[in-house]
Amino acid sequence: MQMIMRYVLLIAMSVSLTACAIGAPDPNEISAAEKAKKHTDVAISYYQQGDNVGARLWLQKALEYDKSYGRAYVVLGSIFQSEQETQLAQKYFKKAIKTDPDSAMFHNNYGAFLYSQQQYEQACVELEMATKDPFYNRRAAALENLGRCYQQLEDAVQADKAFQRSVNLGGKSAFALINLSKNLLAAGETFKSNAKYSEFLQLVTENQAHHTADSLVLGIDLARKNGNTSEVVTYLLLLENLFPNNYKEYKESVQ
Repeated sequence: MQMIMRYVLLIAMSVSLTACAIGAPDPNEISAAEKAKKHTDVAISYYQQGDNVGARLWLQKALEYDKSYGRAYVVLGSIFQSEQETQLAQKYFKKAIKTDPDSAMFHNNYGAFLYSQQQYEQACVELEMATKDPFYNRRAAALENLGRCYQQLEDAVQADKAFQRSVNLGGKSAFALINLSKNLLAAGETFKSNAKYSEFLQLVTENQAHHTADSLVLGIDLARKNGNTSEVVTYLLLLENLFPNNYKEYKESVQ
């Protein structure tokens, strides 16, 4: 009620207002959905600490409050996946999607699970659905996952499209940049390949990424293509020191 109302009016209305309040919902009462959320949050904490049993108990309580709370099903799916109970994991990931078929997060998690099971075709379908939501806060990561999935299907064109979209969205993915650079070099696009590799090197400089054997081999190949002998030597030394087995394989492959 507004403070400017007169005292007489307040007295006159007090009886009727009190009567209206009887049977009305208590504003301090927590809804079933909120209880499910809070219990799921506790379950996640248990899961992160490695206590799957405790996590499951809290998730069961969460679903007792709200059987349609999809996030609880996702966490159950993740728990069973970590225990290599693949059928149960799949069951709960699907249940999560059933509660909210448009949830990008649910599709991304299920797609990642299918990818881990080497079910690449179906994984790509789920990951593609995850990338359709323009407001999904992990869309760049979902696009990187999609690119990896298309790589497994040996669809380089679709993989590169997904990687490029991930980078365009600000996803600082070393994996995406290295693969884009590698494929551009293979296609004869040396200038563009150099540009992507430079973006990767910037991540390394900022300690947001680290060199892998693949990134160093690519650096060697690009340096040779550019006629930069000193860079070739630098990358060869890094490869030898950081990845001696890969260095031996590389030396054998170029002999």
